[in-house]
Amino acid sequence: MDRVVTRQSPVAANRTSRVLRLSDGRRIGFAEFGDPHGAPVIAIHGTPGSRFMFALTDAAARERRLRIIAPERPGYGLSDFRRTEGLVHAAADMRIFADALGLRRFAVIGVSGGGPFAVATAASMADRIALLALISPVGPIADCYASIRMTKLHRLIFIRVGRSDPACATFFWSVRTLVRWTPGVAYRALRQRVVSSDRKVLAREEVKANLQAALKEGLRPGIDGARQDLRLFCAPWGLKLEDIDVPAVVWQGSDDAIVPPGGAYHLAETLPNCRLDVIQGGGHYWVFAQFERVLDAVQAALRA
Repeated sequence: MDRVVTRQSPVAANRTSRVLRLSDGRRIGFAEFGDPHGAPVIAIHGTPGSRFMFALTDAAARERRLRIIAPERPGYGLSDFRRTEGLVHAAADMRIFADALGLRRFAVIGVSGGGPFAVATAASMADRIALLALISPVGPIADCYASIRMTKLHRLIFIRVGRSDPACATFFWSVRTLVRWTPGVAYRALRQRVVSSDRKVLAREEVKANLQAALKEGLRPGIDGARQDLRLFCAPWGLKLEDIDVPAVVWQGSDDAIVPPGGAYHLAETLPNCRLDVIQGGGHYWVFAQFERVLDAVQAALRA
């Protein structure tokens, strides 16, 4: 396993950026935060994103003796790209990753676009998962879009763009260009798109620094990872959600403007052992001010 030193550090010290080399030669990049000897938690970043996204959990995770392990999906940050045909295949990398780190029992967190991958991971290793924690997750849009409320923007991104590779490429190249060359403009555009409760969270300097670092690093190699994300979670997941019988919690802001709340509600209703926690008036980024809320639930599950 190779240690990587990066010049850019997010809010918390990026003390353990590493690369795991697989038997086929591919690399999976990851970082660790919190207590290095604590109970393990695999934390899966959003779309787009990177291992830096969970730097803001560092202090709270240390207090709760949790070891936050944040891998990057193929095509993001330090992870080599590989085309994946479905979420089931994407979960195979997570199994290899967990085995390589010797993780026998752990929690898995999925944020936003990381949600579908966290669900797939839980499906592939149900006997090892103490808690499936889903934060503002993308739901199974292909299965439920006709029965849930979606804004015009949600339908544009998750149905039209998600099903068109040229449109998807155009969208993410635009995002990457803004993030790379005019990060201030990109961040202001993001703040304009979200609800007022999110604007207050995004106004925090530590949140701004963290998100900008996470997005820049995630998109540094290109947009293949982001394109693949949208293709995979906008298509049928190929998972029997009703059979994923692991303890789960879905936290979802009622006023989320980034992902359709109805998709998260549908996900919570379909998973057989899931509790839904609706943050009334919350948007998409509420967790960046309340990571402790999630980590408390993770700590309790791992202790049990």
